Amino acid sequence: MTDSFQAQLDSGAFDDIECLVPDINGLGKGKTVPVKQVREGSLRMPEGIFGQDILGAWCEDYDLIDVADVDVAITPVNDTLSPLPWGDGKTAQCIFDVQLPDGSTSNLAPRQLLQKVLALYDDMGLGVVVAQEAEFYLVDPNPDPNMPLQPATGRSGRRPSAARSFQMEALAEYGEFTEKLNQYAKSMNIEMSGLIHEMGRGQLEVNFVHGDPLKKADEMFNFKRAAREAAIACSKQATFLAKPLTNEPGSASHLHQSLWDKSSDSNVFVSSDGSYTSTFYSYLAGLQAYTPAVTAIYAPNVNSYRRFEGMESSPTNVEWGIDNRTTGFRIPKCSADATRIENRIPGSDSNPYLAIAISLACGYLGLQAELKPNDPVAASAWKLPHSLPRSLNDALAALKACTPITQLFGDRFVDLFINLKVREAQDFADTVSAWEREHLLII
Repeated sequence: MTDSFQAQLDSGAFDDIECLVPDINGLGKGKTVPVKQVREGSLRMPEGIFGQDILGAWCEDYDLIDVADVDVAITPVNDTLSPLPWGDGKTAQCIFDVQLPDGSTSNLAPRQLLQKVLALYDDMGLGVVVAQEAEFYLVDPNPDPNMPLQPATGRSGRRPSAARSFQMEALAEYGEFTEKLNQYAKSMNIEMSGLIHEMGRGQLEVNFVHGDPLKKADEMFNFKRAAREAAIACSKQATFLAKPLTNEPGSASHLHQSLWDKSSDSNVFVSSDGSYTSTFYSYLAGLQAYTPAVTAIYAPNVNSYRRFEGMESSPTNVEWGIDNRTTGFRIPKCSADATRIENRIPGSDSNPYLAIAISLACGYLGLQAELKPNDPVAASAWKLPHSLPRSLNDALAALKACTPITQLFGDRFVDLFINLKVREAQDFADTVSAWEREHLLII
């Protein structure tokens, strides 16, 4: 523990700490304990928390999760301790890292997998800078899953009938929520850089300040918690589901990324004359080459693939272009130092740790093989062939077949991820929907 972290624990400001471990689904697993237990540093949790699907059902393959349900040690990430703004004033939260019983780093914990990929760049003398975006919907509370969600009613008492993208009056309809969200974000040290009303009814987008990938993943993990709690406080619900409303656009979590030379503190994607470097092109080519195989990480749920079918600001292939939002990879027009690649494929339902890790892994493989990208697209990439998997099952099959990615992330993680997601896809396939009952009952 750092001295400042120890001082926070000793200050008496908090009685209890929520100990949070980000799981494979991007949700927080953990426990609430007295401050004394965190100070003593002997906290443990079952490793089986990584073998749970979105509803908490357990993986039954004991070759992946130890049948003995062994404990793993968890240690606090010092700079993630913050007050719990929706709590009782005496409770804080903190993100924890995970170590296996033999003292090694967990090979299942998403935060540790991101650290593993970042270490590859560190060995190359490169630093990584990322910035994320988060699109999500505000909807009215709906306890009945058989009923469609509805965009949240605004302060005028009216439900939006049109999206009114970028309109400030539309954003003001949710002023109570945005004020509460800002309050929570400041308390949790979340650096938001912009907030707009997006293209869907009740859809908002938040941008974040760029920075260290691990800290930015922590920030997104915390932001999703804050948004959900702020919505509840305002009698609404915030959802990061990729496609929650029929006939409305999906929600993405675009990921901006660049590489920096640690010795010179310079952006290695751009040369002194402003042209793109061979590093830029190889990294981009790695994204193009491996994204179809890792789409299951960017789009981890059966609902995720509905977002790609609508072609409403959502990519359908791995083309790239200069300031072209129809492509999977957009290169914004900007100053030389700000040169970056925007990966537009991840959905808002993706795990931020895994989405960042897998994107960096694809770029890394491109650098190692010195791959070359195809030519940029200036027109609409939506008119070009669809090269992303069309379903979760197809995406999982592609992930299973990708040896370079499996070697990077380890058989154990990849096999567990696939095991959990295959069962979710099967459960979805086994469920007869309201659409089928409405349209096909007469047959």
